[in-house]
Amino acid sequence: MRIDTPVRQMDMSEVKAGDVLLSYGDGWISDVIRLVDGGDYSHAAFFDGNNIVEAGLRGVVVTPLESEVAAQKYVDVYRFKSDSGSPFSLPDWPVEPVIERAHYYFDKGTKYADNQLYLVGVLIVVRKLPYGRVEKAVLRAVLDMIFKLFKRIAEGRETKSVVCSELVYRSFYEAVPEKKYGLSIKGALAPFKGRLDSLVENESGEDDLHDAEIEETIRRIERTYWEIRPELAASKDEIHTLLKAGNPLVAAEMVSPHDLQISPNLEKIGRVRKPAR
Repeated sequence: MRIDTPVRQMDMSEVKAGDVLLSYGDGWISDVIRLVDGGDYSHAAFFDGNNIVEAGLRGVVVTPLESEVAAQKYVDVYRFKSDSGSPFSLPDWPVEPVIERAHYYFDKGTKYADNQLYLVGVLIVVRKLPYGRVEKAVLRAVLDMIFKLFKRIAEGRETKSVVCSELVYRSFYEAVPEKKYGLSIKGALAPFKGRLDSLVENESGEDDLHDAEIEETIRRIERTYWEIRPELAASKDEIHTLLKAGNPLVAAEMVSPHDLQISPNLEKIGRVRKPAR
């Protein structure tokens, strides 16, 4: 049985520029992301000192912190530290380059993948959804939407875009040429562990580990994804090795909220209190 560790409650005024905000939202897409990802969150965002910069349904947008906290079930604050433990407050580690990179994606009007399905698709490709624990009708609907999205991208009818955790990862990794802000990613291919009650089990209650239709759909999604990103398809084994080793030089598209959650460069500070109604 999963035991939740008490989280320190903090006011919005305590959130600092450069903080990463990991949150869990309402809706079944958020549930699916948590289920596939194996972490506590379904969304990631970056705080620039005044507002949140995040990849949302309208693209990369700037959102008031109050709105984000009110919209999510919970929002946790993670704070950067370098490999040597240096925080943003030290002279050699200014936060401005990371803020500027986050705003670069906002200023250029970067698109965001439809309904976070791009992220779900990437997670399925690299982790394989444990569909024995998910209602198959729900899974088939998710897979169908992912495949249609990937197909539109492959055919040039959809612009390649970023997802929430990719935006955060890129803001750090691309901040300066020497990549010193890059977030190390560990255990990105860790198998699904534990169970979530947010999705319905098969009616029989038994683990059905083989379903030819679902497995073929996953293979089609995987082939289409590598068609979109052929430079990754040629070195999938190498990417998998890097992810397992915790190498920070990973493909940004492969980064998920859980990857940020367990990065040694992000320290959990607390949970933001909901505004009074």
